[in-house]
This record gives sequence, structure tokens and C-alpha cells, in this order.
Amino acid sequence: MAAARWRPRVGRRGAALLFFALLDLVYSYALLNPPQPLTETYLWSQTLLPLWAWAACWGAVGVACIVFAFLPRDTIAFTAVVGLMAAWGLLSLFGWLAGAVDRGYVSAVIWTAFAAFVYLIAGGIPAATPRKGRAWTRS
Repeated sequence: MAAARWRPRVGRRGAALLFFALLDLVYSYALLNPPQPLTETYLWSQTLLPLWAWAACWGAVGVACIVFAFLPRDTIAFTAVVGLMAAWGLLSLFGWLAGAVDRGYVSAVIWTAFAAFVYLIAGGIPAATPRKGRAWTRS
């Protein structure tokens, strides 16, 4: 019953933002509590920003996703998610190209593909116009 009360306010896009909030906040926590000794990815990411600063970025985007999930205009949150995931993916790609992160291309593909997926969910590419002509039918 309680779920039925918030569902109309949140909608599909808001539900997606709540999922991204969970992902971002868990990743923020992981950056605040990295494995010891630090893995190549953590060491490489620290060359640009300290881990606590990365954690703050992920946490801020997660909080933005929670807030904007309940608001009628959510473009800012989707843009923040796409930007952060793309940046993290590119950081992994550059780490791999520099030879600092073995198999960094895997993280690069995962995070940039996820950024592209979020972009699609946000409506970044307009829906295709319906095709005219014969539709597929069952034989």
C-alpha cells in the first residue's frame, strides 16, 4: 500500500534515478573504504583526485538523484550521472592506455556503456518514427 502512494509521484524516470542513487552511493562508500593494499584502479584515480574527493563526487550525484527523482524536472540529475560515469570510464581508459591499470579497458567499456544507457533512458535520442507498411505477423 505504501508503495502505491509514492509511485505516481516518482514515475519511471524517477525510479531509474533512485536506482542510480543506490549505485552512486554504494560506489561512494567503496571509495571511502578501499581495499588494502590499493588496487591499480584506486592508485590511478588518485593521480587526478584523492579518493575522498571522488567519493564526494559520487555521493553528491547520488544525493542529487534522490532529490530529483521526486521533482518534475530531472535533467540535472541525469546529466550528472552521465557525466560522472563517462568521466570514470574515460579515467579507466586513460589508465589502461598509460599502462597503469591492467585491463582498464574493461572498466572503461562498462562505465561508458552505462553512461550511454543512462543517456538513452533520459531521452537523449528521440524515439524512432513508426514505420509504414506491413507489420510482422505470426505465421
